[in-house]
Amino acid sequence: SVSKALMAVGLGGFETRPIDTLSGGQLQRTLFARVLLQDADLILLDEPFNAVDAKTVGDLIQLIKRWHGEERTIMVVVHDLDLVRQNFPETLLLARQPVAWGETRETLRPENLLKARRFHEAWEENAPWCEPSEHDHSHDHGHDHAHVHDHHHDHGSGPRAA
Repeated sequence: SVSKALMAVGLGGFETRPIDTLSGGQLQRTLFARVLLQDADLILLDEPFNAVDAKTVGDLIQLIKRWHGEERTIMVVVHDLDLVRQNFPETLLLARQPVAWGETRETLRPENLLKARRFHEAWEENAPWCEPSEHDHSHDHGHDHAHVHDHHHDHGSGPRAA
């Protein structure tokens, strides 16, 4: 039920709250509650930790781990590599093209991160709308996309989720 889903994301009693009165963290929690109600085997989350406080991030990661324990596949797009290292067993590192995929520890090795940065910077240099005169380096190049892939291991009973 809706009430149960809201309780599960820490928003018990919020059933009648207008959505435009919610904070960023509360809104993200409601989106997780909606996913709970959908009961899907495959869950895709695109940067779910943007603009939410640390407490909310921790709570949402617990929900992801709970789903994972229920033999669901959860694929999360996330930039915070420390968060990835701490919480997600498999990672696909993307920088305009796939760089590495596999166990997180292996995928996020320094040489792969360097390769990702080079791909990303080469792409930026070649971007046709990017005039050299406007190219200031105040923006952060540290934002390589990490596609995190956290799927349940079946102990050899069938194909792996992709």
